[in-house]
Amino acid sequence: MENKDISQIALQRIKESGIKPISKNIFSLKRVIFWSLVGFSIVVGAVSFSVIISLLFNNDWYLYQKFGLNFIVKTIPYFWFVFLAVFTILGDYYYRKTFLGYRHRTITIVCVYIVITIVAGSTLNIIGTGKIIEESLRDHVPMYRGFIFDKDEFWSHPENGLLSGKIIGIKENLIQIIDSNGIIWIIDIDSAFVGGRAQIKIGETIKIIGDIDENNIFTVEQVRPWIGNKNNIMR
Repeated sequence: MENKDISQIALQRIKESGIKPISKNIFSLKRVIFWSLVGFSIVVGAVSFSVIISLLFNNDWYLYQKFGLNFIVKTIPYFWFVFLAVFTILGDYYYRKTFLGYRHRTITIVCVYIVITIVAGSTLNIIGTGKIIEESLRDHVPMYRGFIFDKDEFWSHPENGLLSGKIIGIKENLIQIIDSNGIIWIIDIDSAFVGGRAQIKIGETIKIIGDIDENNIFTVEQVRPWIGNKNNIMR
């Protein structure tokens, strides 16, 4: 009798409050939306991780000897780490909105998300996705440059011993390059260290470490590739 009274009271309150049951179609739609958002968070996280790997593998770590720890701190891709963290949190939030969300603790969901992100992001990096996305943003989204270390600007200071440009001519040990400011340089690489991945050929962009004297002559110490390729990243 008491149970019956409680059920009647509950029904009465539902009627008074005007509460209506959610239709099956709306419930199914919400399920699809939240699972889609979980999937989207994973995809974005994987892409972010692939870009992070690409940037770290192609960072100029050897410049630590020349510029110290300050250089390393400046070149860490903070923007992409924050991006990855934000979508990790969103992935956990949206998963908890699904019908399975209540079954797992936050630490479990986050750990699984990170593992999936690492595996998927590493795969994307192997096929070059991270490099392509990062270069596309750098070339076509001016605002993006404000959030990352500007590699082009950093390698455009011959007065600091840093020069980069595209090779437009080769004659024996002399190469002719044009830098980002349109200035043409003639470089003698006869006694320079040439990095194993640097290709001395027309159209190739290279980075050069050296010194410039009072006659505006650049003495080369090292020649490095502008960026590593997929096979070297995998090694």
